[in-house]
This record gives sequence, C-alpha cells and structure tokens, in this order.
Amino acid sequence: MKLIRNIVFLSCFALLLAACQNADTTSNNKNKDLDTILSDISDKYVVLSVGTDLKSKDVKVEVEDTEDADKIKADIKRQLKENGLNAYKVNVRERNVKQLEKENRWLDIESKALIHLQENKEYKDVTYKKTDVTLKQPVTVAIVTPITKSDDNAQEYSKKIKREVNTFLQTKEIKKRSKGESYKIVIYDQDDQVIS
Repeated sequence: MKLIRNIVFLSCFALLLAACQNADTTSNNKNKDLDTILSDISDKYVVLSVGTDLKSKDVKVEVEDTEDADKIKADIKRQLKENGLNAYKVNVRERNVKQLEKENRWLDIESKALIHLQENKEYKDVTYKKTDVTLKQPVTVAIVTPITKSDDNAQEYSKKIKREVNTFLQTKEIKKRSKGESYKIVIYDQDDQVIS
C-alpha cells in the first residue's frame, strides 16, 4: 500500500513538474515585449547599440561587422511576429569596430576642445558640428562661430580659433588620446559657410 502511494505521489509530482515546464516554455516563447526581444538579441549577438522609436515603430540595431545583419534582422522580425508585434520596422546595420572606436574617441576630443574654447569669453558662443569620421581620412574638427563670413574681422577671428584649437589638440594628453591621427580644423560661420 505504501509503495502504491509513493508511485501515485511521484506520478503526480512528475505531471506537475512537466506542466510547469510546459507553461514556462510557452511564457519564454510567447507574449514577450519589445525590450525582452531586444535583450534576447543582445545576448545572442554582438550588439553595439539598440534604438527604438515607439511612435514611428522603428527598431534600429547596430552590430559588429563580424555579425550577419540579415540573419539578425530576420531573427528580430521572427520574434516580433511570434509575439504579435508585426508593426515594427527593423533596421540592422553592421559597424566596423575600429571605425566606431575612432568616432567615439574624436567625439570626446572635440567635446573637450569646445569646452576649452568656451572657457575663454571671446569664444564662449562657438559650437562644433559633427562630421563624418572615417578610418583612412584625416578627422575634420568643425567649429561654428557666431559671426558671418562677411564680417570685417571674420578671417582674423577664424585664425585665432584655429590656433587655439590646434594648440589644444597638440597637448600631450590629447595627442595620446588621438593616437597621432591626422586632423584638419575647419571654421564655419553662423550660416554654415566655411570661413577658413
């Protein structure tokens, strides 16, 4: 009798465990939200960045160039479809890691150069604009001034800014950070015209 009770108990326990596993499996595969799907993708692939726009239903994913963007896009679309999130538009882009590292490094350098410039009252209203950074080309450090190209002192002002930025970029700390990469400094006026 005791043996029969133990067998019945173990059978019921096994059925309960199997039911829990089935329920757990379906919860893992269905009814995922967008964040969970993208988190799963980040766990499976080398993802550099993820951006979503809930209004326009856009999903943008950047992956290392060692990954297959088409495969990842298909995986995301499949998971979205399985979870009833068909309305999203998916864009997956491969990025060269060295290129991305150079972009980030120079973005930091340009930010520091701008802060350095703005510490001087004469240059407090200057800004910079982001330029494309490529692996094989010199970096363009683009400074935007609050003056127009036709101003009488535009050329002189532009030369002073160039000198100041160049001096800053030649400091030991910045040279180390820039890894000796070549650059050029371009000064723009407030109307986006090149002064020098």
